[in-house]
Amino acid sequence: MGAHTDMGELAAGAAVAPSGPPAATGSPPLAYQEPRVAWKKTTVDGHTVRYGEVGSGPSALFLHGWGLRPNAYARPIESMAAAGCRVVAPALPGFGGTPELPIEERTFVGYGAWVARFLDSVGMGDMALVAGHSFGGGVSTAFVHYQPWRVASLMLVNAIGSPTWALFPNEVRTMVQRPFWDWGRHFGGDILNSPRTLRVLPTLVEDFVPNLLGNPLGMFRTGEFIRRADLVAEVRAIAEHGVSVSVVWSDRDRLVPRSAFDELRRAAGVEGVVVEGAHAWLIAEPTEFGELAISALVDARPGSSTARPMAAAAS
Repeated sequence: MGAHTDMGELAAGAAVAPSGPPAATGSPPLAYQEPRVAWKKTTVDGHTVRYGEVGSGPSALFLHGWGLRPNAYARPIESMAAAGCRVVAPALPGFGGTPELPIEERTFVGYGAWVARFLDSVGMGDMALVAGHSFGGGVSTAFVHYQPWRVASLMLVNAIGSPTWALFPNEVRTMVQRPFWDWGRHFGGDILNSPRTLRVLPTLVEDFVPNLLGNPLGMFRTGEFIRRADLVAEVRAIAEHGVSVSVVWSDRDRLVPRSAFDELRRAAGVEGVVVEGAHAWLIAEPTEFGELAISALVDARPGSSTARPMAAAAS
């Protein structure tokens, strides 16, 4: 079923601005404003899904982190659109009012297939760029691995997907060995250690608390399978298929460790980019995130989004 705009839910100033400065009319010129995210609804698997949309040009997708909604990422999404894309950003299953996936589909493969159905519901085909933060990075990996011929460029931002938690002399500890309470301890520390705490904290609380109160069991279930994420082989296969992959990490991230970033960038065959900040740095620094989105688009390999499916190519 097609998407529609919920006019009652448009954010203040959400109307799309002109593509350039207004023409001279004899009156003082109006200040040019970048387009703002418009919040819309579509139907996937018979359920209502709320999503953000902004910009014009080649299609792009942004997927949010665990415990949040796309609302928290409004400014980064707008910066991504400023790179010259039409960006859509859905509330993933289990978050932001979107029902959880059936238990047998509650895997990264299931989430990736759901993303494909969401894009079909809003009429988006080939994607110039798919970007995901944290949990959304893992879902982005699963989607692109599921349909690599549909995507030109993948950007993983502080993404989960490596099974490595910590490296010690003669010992490697996995994410499954990491206590669940340790995630919570570093989640709070990540926010408080951010130099932009006053900018980030209200946004995160506004999203995290409704999700926690509305579906605490669902959040716990999703957190449990995140701990078991191992998408290293998928990242390697995506790069080998010809999709451009960029891997970004922030130097004060205590949720996704440096060892996980290193494993993903090696799988992608890239050096990766390290920025300054905590786990949620892109919410505090949306302009820097937009610049990285531009780089990802520039680095995209021509024609990769129209390449044949893996199964077809192998036949």
